[in-house]
Amino acid sequence: MKYSLILSLALLAAPAFAGPSDPGPRPIKGKKTAKAVVFTNLFNAADANRDGVLNEVEFGQSYGASDTPVVTRFRFLTMSRGIWWVRGEINVREGVYLEEFIRQNGGRRLNPNRAERFNYADLDQDGYLDPEEFVATRVAPAATQGNVARAFGKLDKNDDSLISRSEWGGFGDA
Repeated sequence: MKYSLILSLALLAAPAFAGPSDPGPRPIKGKKTAKAVVFTNLFNAADANRDGVLNEVEFGQSYGASDTPVVTRFRFLTMSRGIWWVRGEINVREGVYLEEFIRQNGGRRLNPNRAERFNYADLDQDGYLDPEEFVATRVAPAATQGNVARAFGKLDKNDDSLISRSEWGGFGDA
């Protein structure tokens, strides 16, 4: 009985140690902690193309994703790296690597403050959120058209169909 339990646990942990065929750098050496095993399994499950890096689409379907699109984007960009050394050569790929995924607990503890949410949602960087950009700041399941319109209307104090930094708040100057 004891041996079958130990064997079962070993078989469950085996995929965490296998990794993709071309994982790039192997950031963790030696014995893995329980945290490393758990987050390695979560990472491998999200790495659809098995290239050892989570692109933005894969990260959006991983443990680190949020119901709020702007939070997912913040987590991805905070954790991603554009340049990585592989076999002595520079490899330029934007994405989240296993080492960072484990270090940041899958990204779940990374949450943008109010000003960062505004900046990440302001895709055209004009200093205002229009209704389409504002949707990214709302929690997806509850982001019905009516709920979003009401929330936008409450923040848009001057009725110009744009939310400024001062209307949004959180920048220290409002």
